[in-house]
Amino acid sequence: MNKILKNKKEIIEYFEKGAKPKQFWKIGTEHEKFLFDLNTLEPIDYYGKNGIKSLFKLLKKKGWKEVIEDKNPIALKNKGSTISLEPRCQIELSGGTVKSVHETCKQAKTYLDQLKTICTKKKLGILGMGYYPKNFKKKEGWVPKKRYLIMKKRMKITGSHGLEMMSSTCCIQTNLDYENENDMFKKVRIGFALQPFVTALFANSSIINKKKSKFLSYRSYVWSNTDKKRCGIIPEVFSKKFTFEKYVSYLLKVPMYFVVKDGKYIEVGNQNFEDFLNGKLKKIPKQLPTLKDLENHISTIFTDVRIKQYIEMRGADSGSWDRICSLPAFWVGLLYNKTILDQTFLMLKNWKLEEIYQLNKDVQKYGLKSKLRGKKIQNICIEILKLAQKGLSLRNYLNKNKKNEEHFLNTLFDIANSGRTPAEELIDEYVDKNNNCSDKIFVDNSY
Repeated sequence: MNKILKNKKEIIEYFEKGAKPKQFWKIGTEHEKFLFDLNTLEPIDYYGKNGIKSLFKLLKKKGWKEVIEDKNPIALKNKGSTISLEPRCQIELSGGTVKSVHETCKQAKTYLDQLKTICTKKKLGILGMGYYPKNFKKKEGWVPKKRYLIMKKRMKITGSHGLEMMSSTCCIQTNLDYENENDMFKKVRIGFALQPFVTALFANSSIINKKKSKFLSYRSYVWSNTDKKRCGIIPEVFSKKFTFEKYVSYLLKVPMYFVVKDGKYIEVGNQNFEDFLNGKLKKIPKQLPTLKDLENHISTIFTDVRIKQYIEMRGADSGSWDRICSLPAFWVGLLYNKTILDQTFLMLKNWKLEEIYQLNKDVQKYGLKSKLRGKKIQNICIEILKLAQKGLSLRNYLNKNKKNEEHFLNTLFDIANSGRTPAEELIDEYVDKNNNCSDKIFVDNSY
């Protein structure tokens, strides 16, 4: 039932109801990709012979069911998983929630195998990078979703890189559960504090318009300059105690993009959710929000960590197959065993908000060479990875070959031990002495 929300307390209760006993905790993984024409190296459009719409028709034959908006397919669903579209036709799998990293990894592989079969027939590539490395017509080919039209208009006035965020970036995300308010606080604090380390380990967007950028994670830089009121860090998380009430207070103050009523998207100017809760939206006066309105609003919050009725960790550039698996392994290892969770929290609880702000900026350019309190984060990453490894060992979730989840961290240990991000490897491999990037980057980084 789409309950009407009458006061702040009812919104707080929504998040309290998201709490789950440990035995019911699950893992969700989301990952975005660029689809591109192998001949032109241009990202595909929504319409046309090789557009998303035609690709969806082929996925339907593999058991996926369409979600329609205004007669256009905008998503597909199958067995708890969803294939959705980012604004400029980036394709995303939101995997169904599962108990182990083995399962979420297998889910991603099954989907990618299906997608690859179709894309091979259509002579399309599937690119796993954080930012599209070649210039293209960003004003054309957009997904015909009403929310994107509104967001596109607002992005032009709320930040310097909003349209780039919508059209040219891809990331990997992990979703995790919380047991109660205190457990949520620890996980969210750890999430924000360690997001710069994840940005560095997964940095994979150093090429812009086929030239070397001054950033290793240009995607992260773009996101941080999208809209200051809804991106980055929630400062209150670094107070002594972050509560559901403080999170709701934050949500209420963030300007809204739209309200959906009877399938129609209504722009609400610069009014916020608190105005809505008080019945003061000018476009729909005296109307109160529903749970669905709240969920729509939360979906337009773009912080590095986002709370729904679970927690989203959102700071990794898109990348290779092994990195899709390593992100959930990283977070599950740190957060799903209480002993390791408490050790991790103790390690970083004295880190200041200002330090994390600065580190977020530094890792975008310098990756693992960045420093925190005079210590190179490469070394801190190795400490963190060892904690995650121990957490996975203690979980001891085995696959059919009696192997636990620890091995999914191997690729991150390799990166941390080398001190070199994937982004630096891209530069070395594909950029010549005249700062021109080879087209080979597309084929080599395609699935």
